[in-house]
Amino acid sequence: MGLIRKLLLAVLVFVVLVVAGLFLLPKERIAKVASAELSKALGRDVVLSGDLGISLWPVLGVKTGTVRVAAPDWAGDAPLLQAEALNIGVSAAAALKGDVQIKTLELVSPEITLVKATDGRESWAFGTGDSGESNPREVSLESAQLRDATLVYEDRAAGTRERLSALNASLSLPDFSGPATLKASAIRGKAALALDATLSNVSGLLSGKLVGLNAQVSAPGGTLAFDGQVSKTLDAQGALNISAKDTGKFLAALGLDASAPPKGLGQTLTLKANVVYAGGKVVNLRSMVLGLDQNSLEGDVDIRLNAGDRPLITAKLRAGALDFAALASEGGSGEASTGWSKTPIDAGGLAAVNANVRLTAASVDFGMVTLGATDMSVALDRSRGVFTLNKAQGYGGTVVGEFVLNNRNGLSVGGNLSVLQADVKPLLKDLSGVERLSGKGDGQIRFLGSGASLHAIMNSLGGSGGMAMGQGAISGFDLDKLMKTGSGTGGTTIFNTMGASFDIKGGVLTNDNLNMALKNYKTTGKGRVGLGARDIDYTFVPTALNARSGKGLAIPVRIKGTWDNFKILPDLKGALDLNFAEEKAKAEEKVKEAVTTKIEKELGVTVGEGESLKDAVKDGVEDKLKKELLKIFD
Repeated sequence: MGLIRKLLLAVLVFVVLVVAGLFLLPKERIAKVASAELSKALGRDVVLSGDLGISLWPVLGVKTGTVRVAAPDWAGDAPLLQAEALNIGVSAAAALKGDVQIKTLELVSPEITLVKATDGRESWAFGTGDSGESNPREVSLESAQLRDATLVYEDRAAGTRERLSALNASLSLPDFSGPATLKASAIRGKAALALDATLSNVSGLLSGKLVGLNAQVSAPGGTLAFDGQVSKTLDAQGALNISAKDTGKFLAALGLDASAPPKGLGQTLTLKANVVYAGGKVVNLRSMVLGLDQNSLEGDVDIRLNAGDRPLITAKLRAGALDFAALASEGGSGEASTGWSKTPIDAGGLAAVNANVRLTAASVDFGMVTLGATDMSVALDRSRGVFTLNKAQGYGGTVVGEFVLNNRNGLSVGGNLSVLQADVKPLLKDLSGVERLSGKGDGQIRFLGSGASLHAIMNSLGGSGGMAMGQGAISGFDLDKLMKTGSGTGGTTIFNTMGASFDIKGGVLTNDNLNMALKNYKTTGKGRVGLGARDIDYTFVPTALNARSGKGLAIPVRIKGTWDNFKILPDLKGALDLNFAEEKAKAEEKVKEAVTTKIEKELGVTVGEGESLKDAVKDGVEDKLKKELLKIFD
């Protein structure tokens, strides 16, 4: 409080000195004396130049030319303050009583440079302590204005430099023990900022007390409002309300990380909470309600601002239905026949903070996987997010494992998921777009893909897994019809059990050990499924166990084409090879014998021991041609 009084008293002394000097000294001399007195009062070199304009009653007024207030030696060459003009008016009646009642204080086009040293020294600190008066004078400031100012703030410890231009500000302090109001606007970069604030008690603030503060900051993209209490060290507590229609633009305007979060994580943002800000290091949010695009969460959050190169967030949150599908694809689900989306995925928002979050939600949609009631942990560390499923319901079963988003060196998506008694159809649809297999099953999958779009990720997938099912169905394929007519297109095949393992490489899933049991049938299978190309080339070999008097009848079936347009092609040649090898061999032998007899009779050729039928026929034909050729000479 003594510092503020000291500055305002210096203003009063300056005005009185100038006015009194009017009757004793020329204006040039008055300026020099006033400069010396202000330098003494502030402990800094103060230079006034130009003509002085003076008024006497009812306002003691002084108008100066250029004003320059030096910075401390350690801060550099730039002055603390340099302005084109300084206009001051004080109440003449109050001055006669010894009180300080500033009517007007205006700086025209000032350039203000504030520097904070690495050791914490501040270039704007003129000294501390009280004025030493036993009967302090009454001090008030009716109106103080900055017009077309430039403000530079350099924090050498943090290595940051901020610049505000076109700064216009108006401060009113009618009673030093009462409220102060501040209205200000400025340009930061290309962003227009505005501040409207009311402080309940200035003297209380300067004496170290918590006093009331109501403030609102407006910037491109959003607003921030605070209604609570603050101290002179900027410790604060109260109600915080943030509304951002464009979070990336809002953060950039405030000088924070300008990366737009992925959709679902706050491209638009609303926040209401009771906040405690302590020591410039910790922010506590209690009873928080947070809106991130279409998602809404509530709970308690702690933020450490001095935790390294980015803030650290620790939170315990609750939510209803959460939609993070855009984390897997900003451009769509990829269910259309044209293929997976090639729209670039912007995951830059993962770099904004580090975090450890515990979350319970009614449901969570990750784009590639959708879960029901979920208890999960989220660990975000230097652009890598790990979503661990502590307990989750999904696809009618239980899901455990983890899902990973890593944007440290290009975007990659991975996971290690296990499901127990889940509905296979919706699960396979979400993971790969396949939806012709239905039933309950257990499964496990490890996968990893990378790329700037969902198309690139799906075409790069690698991993492995397996599944085991009880009774289920395959739509679009009728095994009974196939075995009876040779065509199995359409219809449904019901099976009792099915099991398989698979590998994934380069976006292609391969399998060679499918086993499926049906009533009166067994089926094996092998082939490939293009997860990236969205195609299939797979061969089933169903065997009718009771056919051919118990010998069985197997008809291979090849499924080939795209996921949206494939064909089912029975392999009849393969069926002959599988089912009638013995009969085929006997038939071939009979045919061979019959052909040999016929050829020997027609050509007069005898197949010798160790000679093939082909060679014998060739020799026989040559002999016959030779005989016919000789007849020319008869």
